[in-house]
Amino acid sequence: MNPPSIGVIAGAIVIRITGWNWVDSVIAVAIGLWVLPRTWVLLKDTLNILLEGVPEGIDMAAVRQSLLGLPGVLGVHDLHVWAVTSGRPSLTVHLVHAADVAAPAQLLERARAVLAAEHHITHTTVQLETQPCAQADVAVGPEGSGEPASREDAHA
Repeated sequence: MNPPSIGVIAGAIVIRITGWNWVDSVIAVAIGLWVLPRTWVLLKDTLNILLEGVPEGIDMAAVRQSLLGLPGVLGVHDLHVWAVTSGRPSLTVHLVHAADVAAPAQLLERARAVLAAEHHITHTTVQLETQPCAQADVAVGPEGSGEPASREDAHA
């Protein structure tokens, strides 16, 4: 039995025994105060989902570093993580890989495996590129550094 139910029952008993009808108002206010913090948590989580914010517990820098650590990956851009429902994050990302990667399909599977194992993200869309696309915020130079083109990264 939850606290509001107990409060209602206790209030009814007190009113029945004593005739103090004002107890009903006190119990109603107490239940409202009990519900208020729980409502705030729900509202915060709902707004984060509706605004497609990064889910709680996801470290975007760590996700980026995990992907950059894959053999053959030269750059990461257009990295987005959001949740459509609580507890089920989604990810889209563009990975720039070396042109001499023999099996891009294996790189794709490794990327998905790392995202699932290290970050618990299983709903992914990964685009592989040998050159950054026009929307990229990375510059892959002759050494294939994959360093950000500027100090600001609008997606992380």
